[in-house]
Amino acid sequence: MEDTNYAPIESGSFYRTLTETMRDMVTVWNMDLKLVYVSPSVSDLLGYNSGEIKEILGHWKKSNLKRVIAPGSMDTFLDAVNKGIKEYEKWDASERQHPVELKLIRKDGSAIWTETKNSFLRDSDGERTSFVSITRDISKRKKTQEILLESEERYRSILDSIEEGYFEVDLAGNFTFFNDAMYRMSGYPREELKGMNNREYTTPETAKQLYKTFNKMYVTGKPAKVVDYEVIRKDGSTKIYNLSASLILDSSGNPAGFRGVARDITEHKERDQELKKSYDKLQNMLEETIRTLAFTVEVRDPYTAGHQRRVAELSCAISGKMGLLPEEVRGVKMAALIHDVGKIQVPAEILSKPGRLTPNEMDLIRTHPTVGSNILRKIEFPQPISEIVLQHHERINGSGYPQGITGKEMHIEAKIIAVADVVEAIVSHRPYRPALEMSKAIEEISHHKGTLYDAEVVEACLSLLTEDGFVFTK
Repeated sequence: MEDTNYAPIESGSFYRTLTETMRDMVTVWNMDLKLVYVSPSVSDLLGYNSGEIKEILGHWKKSNLKRVIAPGSMDTFLDAVNKGIKEYEKWDASERQHPVELKLIRKDGSAIWTETKNSFLRDSDGERTSFVSITRDISKRKKTQEILLESEERYRSILDSIEEGYFEVDLAGNFTFFNDAMYRMSGYPREELKGMNNREYTTPETAKQLYKTFNKMYVTGKPAKVVDYEVIRKDGSTKIYNLSASLILDSSGNPAGFRGVARDITEHKERDQELKKSYDKLQNMLEETIRTLAFTVEVRDPYTAGHQRRVAELSCAISGKMGLLPEEVRGVKMAALIHDVGKIQVPAEILSKPGRLTPNEMDLIRTHPTVGSNILRKIEFPQPISEIVLQHHERINGSGYPQGITGKEMHIEAKIIAVADVVEAIVSHRPYRPALEMSKAIEEISHHKGTLYDAEVVEACLSLLTEDGFVFTK
């Protein structure tokens, strides 16, 4: 309630005219809580005329009040009246201006929500003589509030039921809001997490990453993601999150903070690491198998000992020069290490024969790609190793063996090994001739570039040999 320095409403025609034209209901009560005036707008608000409402409330009794005040609002009304009369002088300005919300019952039995403000009327000596109440229908506003509250409750319920952590922070990175999952994920109690800055619960590397990402969002206004976001829980353990965030704008469209969703991927990362360890272990076992197969060939053919290893060395270098993917380079290496495994079926005396081979012996030698491919076909490799081995003596113009296919049908890995195989063979010692100079190997692949050997592979190999200073290891 607030002080009003004008006289009671009946003494001024201006005020009477004002109250009688207002849509809000105006009532005046004396200090004994007797209704002395009610404005005509009561009929719009409650459906009663002035006489009817005076008869109901003329003698202030709780039994009468029940006709116009809903049960749930009765205690609020009585408390507001009693406190207003007894404690008014102690109230500050905000308390005196505070409205009272009441649910009232109309004459037809329907209910409406109202808001009432009260002010005391005083005489010339400043003594309180009565108080005036202004009551307004706020049913639409209450309905809107209920809808908003229901929507907010639904929104909060959804946020609290999801496994992902939802959060909002101010521009400085301090928590302003978060769901249940967020504080469970962090290990901090809700009251401690509120207002905490991201630098307090992240690693230094993550804090720098967050600063850069959030600063970019502030400048561009575009959403962003933070991968492998490391959080230090209250117990000292570390969790890894993936984070998606966006900018929060105020009513004027200015940046006000950030909101985001964090997903705990710690177990996923641990599983990935375990899988990688298993994959690496299997890969090492596979490579050991490859080396064992390569060794079985080399012990039978001392003149070509190390040949497969050196071909693999050059093949990998060519693959890198051409920009092949890591998995493709791995396939080249494995295939090159055992490209001559089929020679295991060729008699050792033929492999080490110092003179020219007979046509029959040459035919037997030429079976080694097929034999090697058949041996390797039974092993499950992540790359088409058996096909690459089968094709390493093919030529892009179809003049190679064993199938006589062209470059369009060859794997790129086979094209690479074909060039590396020729280069290594020329510069290495053989039973039937001594090692030749690297210039002879360069001359061979340059002269037949685009006919026998793939042009792109040859260019990469020449770059290694003439510009990068590639040499075979011993």
